[in-house]
Amino acid sequence: MTTAPLPLDEARREPRAWLASRPLWTDLAIVAMWTAVAIDALAGPDLVSRSGDTVATVPSAVIVAVLAAVATIFVARYGFAPEQRDAEESKHGPGDRPARSAPG
Repeated sequence: MTTAPLPLDEARREPRAWLASRPLWTDLAIVAMWTAVAIDALAGPDLVSRSGDTVATVPSAVIVAVLAAVATIFVARYGFAPEQRDAEESKHGPGDRPARSAPG
C-alpha cells in the first residue's frame, strides 16, 4: 500500500530558506535590543544631575529600555506583518491577481 507524499512548503524545499525568513531576523533584532539593555543595566554608567545640594541619579539602562521598548513595537509590527504579496495571494489565490485599472 502506498501513500501520497505530503506537499512541502517553500521554506522546506530550499535548505537555506530559513536565512531569508523575516520572522527569524525580527526575533534576532528584538533579542539584540534587549540584550543591549541587559548589558547596559549590568555595566552601564549612571546619569547624574547636580543642582545645588540636590543630586539625582538615574541608571542609563532606564533610558535605553524606553528606547528599546519603542523600537521593539516598530520592529515587531514590520517584521511580523504579512508581506504585501502574501496578503494579496491569500485574498485572491496564487497567480490570480486583480488587474490594475488605469489612473484617471
